[in-house]
Amino acid sequence: MISEAEEEGLRKLMAEGDKGEYRRSLAIILRAKGMPNKDVAGTIGVSKRSVERWVKAYRAHGIEGLRGRKRLGRRRIDEAQRRMIAEIVLKEPRAFGYLRNEWSIRLLARHLTEELGIRISKSLVWLILKELGIAYKRPKAVVESPDPEYGEKARILEEYKNSASDLLKKGLP
Repeated sequence: MISEAEEEGLRKLMAEGDKGEYRRSLAIILRAKGMPNKDVAGTIGVSKRSVERWVKAYRAHGIEGLRGRKRLGRRRIDEAQRRMIAEIVLKEPRAFGYLRNEWSIRLLARHLTEELGIRISKSLVWLILKELGIAYKRPKAVVESPDPEYGEKARILEEYKNSASDLLKKGLP
């Protein structure tokens, strides 16, 4: 059971507009009115286990136990770090001990995180490079062969691939 003041506090939390807090508060109110966990879960559209967790959190921490966790959000990279990224990306990875001639987004993000302590995601590295006007393209694999007829064979194979996909699109075997 909950007091009228506690129910009023739960209803205020419901009115704040956060969908998760609304559902958690409603679950506590329904449980306090005697509805079983299974029925509360069905009414709200969550698992019975979620209702049990919410009730436990409410008992332990009150309304604060029902509040949503604050998300960290985007990591901020300051101007000095951006300049450092620009300087690094313009040098070859070999200068930093890697056995590569060009940076990949993944390698650059790992280098910045592990070696320099700048926690950064691959997508943020890509975005920063784009903002800096540094064009990044994934290196293409180049196949070379000592076979003197390789060029002709590769051309025939490419024609076959193109015609095979066209035939599949037309529904032919």
